[in-house]
Order: sequence, then C-alpha cells, then structure tokens
Amino acid sequence: MEDPDIKKLRKVLAYKGREDLADLLRHSVSILEESSTFGSRWYSRLSTFHIKSHPKVQEKLDSLSEKDKEEIFKALQLVYPLLDNEPEITNIIYYPDFDIETADLVETKELERISFEYIHDQIRKCNSKIAEKDFDGAVTNARTLIESICLFILESKTKEKQDYDGNLIKLYKSVASLLSMSPGDYTDENLKQILSGVFSIINGVSGLRNTYGDSHGTSPSKKGYKIDERHAILTVNLAKSITEYLFLSYEKSI
Repeated sequence: MEDPDIKKLRKVLAYKGREDLADLLRHSVSILEESSTFGSRWYSRLSTFHIKSHPKVQEKLDSLSEKDKEEIFKALQLVYPLLDNEPEITNIIYYPDFDIETADLVETKELERISFEYIHDQIRKCNSKIAEKDFDGAVTNARTLIESICLFILESKTKEKQDYDGNLIKLYKSVASLLSMSPGDYTDENLKQILSGVFSIINGVSGLRNTYGDSHGTSPSKKGYKIDERHAILTVNLAKSITEYLFLSYEKSI
C-alpha cells in the first residue's frame, strides 16, 4: 500500500508537470515529525517531513538540483498548507531505507531521446501502477505503450496518419515489415527464433490485456480474478524492452 502522504505529494507533483519527480518517489515512505515549538500561525507546530527511499533512489534524490528539491517542498506545502493548529513543515530530510522493496522494472534510457511525450507518459503509468498494485492497469498501459511506439514509427516512416482499428498484431506486423524485422527477413535460425518470440510476446500482451486488463468489463467466469504481481511486472518489462528495441530499429532505419 502506497504511503498516503507520498501519494498526495506525487499527485501534486504530477499536476504541476513534474512527473519525473513524482515517479522518483513512487516507492518512498514518509514520517511527519512534529515538535512542541509553535510556529507562525495560531498553535501551528514546527515540523520536519522525512522521506525514506530505496538506496538507489536516494542516490538520485541526492543528485537533484536545489531547484528540484524546492519543487518538492512547494508541492508538500500544498499537501500540508499553513493553517492554525496544524503542522508547519519547515524542511524535508531525505535518507535511505534498506528495508524498502521496489519492483525490479526495466529501465528504458534509450527512449529518453524520443520526442513523442505520450510514450513517456505510458512508461510512467506502467511504473506507477505497479507501485500502486494496480496490476490490471499496468497491463493495459503495457499494451498501450507497444501500440504507441508502433504508431509513432509508422507515421514517422510513411508521413501518413494511421487509421488504427485496435488490432495490435496487425499493427506490429506492419511495423516489422517496414523495418525488416520479420523472422523471414533473416537466415540465422537463432534470430528467427528471437523475432518469432517477440511476435508471441506481443500476441500474449494483447490477449492478456483484452481478457483481464482494466479497459473491459469482467465476465462471470473471470469474476474475482486479478492479474498477479509477478505477471504484471513481467508484462511491463517485456513491453518496455520491445518498445525500446522497436525504437532502436527505427533509428537504425533512418
């Protein structure tokens, strides 16, 4: 369960257009330490807000600029506005917590070069929904991520707006053909097997989302079933890896 104060803080940061900072805090936990000293308002109590994060996340937080840290502090002031008889937060202390567990999600550094913001948005949503234990939603965004990169490649290569009918398999086949990524384009049996596996993964992601994703109603036979965490993490990681592979293949083709 996500820390309630961190959840509110992340929502404010996202609203202010700082999804990068919100994403950085997705596994963090907080402690509000109130002192007995009164602040600037009637019976307000001078307080310190502690943010504990995984050591790897802490390294990134330590490297933030003072401007970024000020953005987090200003967002926190909207979560805890200055009011009478309430905590008056004067500073934030960041430190690592080795007991915090994080999902082992694939990084997509190569995709940082892509200009299509919708793809970055889908990656953030995949990560956030895993953190929030919304595994159905994570699977839905994993499929949308693959759809987005495919449409981006097709429209960039053909210079034409695509009339997408929701058939992901057909969409991927068009991209694979355009980038010479079909198994039949290669003589090496190992590469053929890998590229056939990519097709199988996309087929599986599409089917899993259609059957259990959060974009459809639930049939009586499926009622009560929720996608397991390990399957959601696997689906998201595969979708991210394939998306990055498609983007690198697209870059090589131009």
